[in-house]
Amino acid sequence: MAMKLAVFGATGPTGQQLVKEALARGHQVVALVRTPEKITEKHDKLTVERVDIFKPEDLVPHLKGCDAVLSALGYHKGINVFKTVTLYEDSMKSITEAMKEAGVKRVVCVTSWCTEKTPGSPKIVEWFVRPVMIGKTLQSMAAMERFLANDCPDVNYTVVRPPELLDKPATGAEIKTEDGQFISCPETIPKIARGDLARFMLDCLTTDQWDRKAVAVAT
Repeated sequence: MAMKLAVFGATGPTGQQLVKEALARGHQVVALVRTPEKITEKHDKLTVERVDIFKPEDLVPHLKGCDAVLSALGYHKGINVFKTVTLYEDSMKSITEAMKEAGVKRVVCVTSWCTEKTPGSPKIVEWFVRPVMIGKTLQSMAAMERFLANDCPDVNYTVVRPPELLDKPATGAEIKTEDGQFISCPETIPKIARGDLARFMLDCLTTDQWDRKAVAVAT
């Protein structure tokens, strides 16, 4: 069934794949972005709107009539390991406030494997990724996850936690899932193409399996 979807982060590498996959499935897409000129995709079912994601009142008119919201917001370049990151929780607070005003209940968003320290998590995450690379980003992702779980009882959310993201279109590979911080199966490769991530995010809209849950994915 075709839906009307609002997409945040549509100019980023995952967001671009999300927009393409949604359009290929016949959905109507409203891309809500800071810099519309970065979107080169042209389609009669694609609308691009300039918004300030931190102003709910700016988002409400564009969310009205949408069936769901998908967020691929994130940092992609120039991460400062010493700078406090609040993008994830701040943007989701604004988005959910706007969703409430617009009457939209469903949201699917992206974080990462191992947003919280968990026994058995991959050593590379705890020894290198968290302390050296994106620890503060993981903290912000975790704060967003807690906000959705604890402060948004009327929001039907799915948090998708991918491992390393590959700048590739969908491969059609089987997507492994696990209800938790990471996938513990040793045979699973801790990588996923952004196109496959987009494919899974859209699949979440057609099942209740991951309603109000966080799910780790990989291929």
